[in-house]
Amino acid sequence: MRTVIVSILVAVLGFGTALANPIIADNIYIDFDPPQYDHRIDPEPYTPFDAYVMVETFLGGPGFTAISFGLAVTPGMSSATSFEILLPGYVVVGDYETGITLTSTECITPDMQPIAIAVLHCFYQGTPGDIEITYHPEFPGWIVFCDDSVQIFCVLSHGGVGKQPLAGDCGGNPVEDVSWGAIKALYR
Repeated sequence: MRTVIVSILVAVLGFGTALANPIIADNIYIDFDPPQYDHRIDPEPYTPFDAYVMVETFLGGPGFTAISFGLAVTPGMSSATSFEILLPGYVVVGDYETGITLTSTECITPDMQPIAIAVLHCFYQGTPGDIEITYHPEFPGWIVFCDDSVQIFCVLSHGGVGKQPLAGDCGGNPVEDVSWGAIKALYR
């Protein structure tokens, strides 16, 4: 009986730790010229441009079928903004400004990526600004793999219009790799 209770506690603690520290295996970003990783565009005032929402997965997993996110556009930067979904056979729930979930009827496999899942058609008003990827209020950072597992994505880069783009939250390892000998030398 004691072994069963310990096993249940270990499983619950392990599950809680996994939720608190999810594996970030995927990223989402804005690209103005896919797949070139152009996160900045400098259009002439009063001209149209497109901002693509791109997704990449990295763990060599089964691909993905659904993703939840939002988009925020700097007020006054664009007029007549429209949103178009590019996923094959999609189902959509929500709105890109408040939180949207896109589901494809096909598995988007790693060999199809990076993939443009949507495009924001904009008309530049001459005021520099940002196209920011935001997190869905109910499903923040969720990407659903084809095997129905859920992972968390990070934002590689937002889009800068007439300015440098805002950095995303993917970052990297903030700790510099050094040898133990180098660390000991600091204290000699």
